Amino acid sequence: MNKKDRSNVASVVAGLFLIGSLYLFLMVFNSSNYMVLLGILVVTFIIRILVQAILPKKKKKTVGRKKRTKPRSSGKASVAQDSPNRLREDKEIIKDTLENLSWREFERLCFLYFKARGYKPKETSEGADGGVDLIIYNPKDKAYEAVQIKHYIHSGNQITVKEIRELNSAKRNHKCALSKFITTTRYTNEALKQADVFNVDCHNIDWVRNNIVKWQEVQKKKIS
Repeated sequence: MNKKDRSNVASVVAGLFLIGSLYLFLMVFNSSNYMVLLGILVVTFIIRILVQAILPKKKKKTVGRKKRTKPRSSGKASVAQDSPNRLREDKEIIKDTLENLSWREFERLCFLYFKARGYKPKETSEGADGGVDLIIYNPKDKAYEAVQIKHYIHSGNQITVKEIRELNSAKRNHKCALSKFITTTRYTNEALKQADVFNVDCHNIDWVRNNIVKWQEVQKKKIS
């Protein structure tokens, strides 16, 4: 029942009550008490409100609305997206593709790469890295280097000035003279300019494929 119909029904019920009450007041009891008359009017008003409130309301139709379901995708590329915090064993990480690695697994892959290259990497405490994921020893410069890693492959995200500045500040907290940024995406022009100012060594997806992935392919053959 819509609002207009409920209002009409409530008015009819209240009107009948008012007529009946006035008949009793004037004709049967022959009363002239104005307080009783005022009470009848107040009760009539209350009855109208109550009747309108208790009458059933019209339910909204939901015709044509369908439950939205998340599209299902097949293939390995969807696994890392479903479990972004996943961290498997080293052999599984090495055997898998770059696209299927979670961000934690890509960081671990970088650790294994630098370890194999003799950089003596150390992983920082999870959740408290302050912009640094690895600490490596650069034998060429004979200095410790703070490494920030971002696995943004196929996300469309780019590294901005903000991330470069955070790494530059974080390297001091870890008492590192050098800093390196590794990402599976690219950098904005402003970020690269800021990196030059702070002497941050920036590596993008091309460097990752030409170095870490190529090393990974060699390790796959050794494992199999």
